[in-house]
Amino acid sequence: SARTVLLSSDLIPTLNEMRKVIAQIESGKVDIIVGTQIVAKGHHFPKLATVGIVDGDLGFSQSDPRAGERSFQLMQQVTGRAGRTVERGRGFVQTHLPEHPVIQAIITGDRNAFVEREIQERQAGMLPPYGRLAALVISARDKNIAKAYAYSVAHSAPKADRIIVLGPAEAPLSMLRGRYRWRLLVKAARDIDVQSYLRTWINQIPTAKCDARLSVDVDPYNFM
Repeated sequence: SARTVLLSSDLIPTLNEMRKVIAQIESGKVDIIVGTQIVAKGHHFPKLATVGIVDGDLGFSQSDPRAGERSFQLMQQVTGRAGRTVERGRGFVQTHLPEHPVIQAIITGDRNAFVEREIQERQAGMLPPYGRLAALVISARDKNIAKAYAYSVAHSAPKADRIIVLGPAEAPLSMLRGRYRWRLLVKAARDIDVQSYLRTWINQIPTAKCDARLSVDVDPYNFM
């Protein structure tokens, strides 16, 4: 008998329909909300008392140096939706990694400790904002062509001090719009002219065969 609504931009195609669903929730006409990350996007649900996050550690496996930061922000936002106007709110996180620093920070509410750990790890790993990153993504409609060209690109990389080239490996999002994707990552000290290094590298790369493509993203926000 519980009144349930699905809150997802994939299932609610128009802005007007989304507004109607939000209005239903805000007015207390909904008992259970099943939603995606959109639930965390600044909505105010005054009668929301309990929040549950399924597979809360799913984002930890991404090969993205900001994965922990993003997971922490999202979980903090979602669990913070509960109990804003009711007497007591509760938040539950399903996880296979209860000792992970992100999960511990959510449990304890110690944001400062989490931030300090992130800073130390990024300094040690030469990661932004204490280092530079660049992603080279190779794609092709044929899987073998994509892989072969990725290795060709990797073998063309110039040697340089305080620059590390990682890969090639299949990109986390290994296929997009019918194209197989491989990726290399470049890590460098903060004072290195990464653009100059990449220009030198690109000039040494053999011409792509068939429909293989190469894209370069300096200091990428998305690592997929």
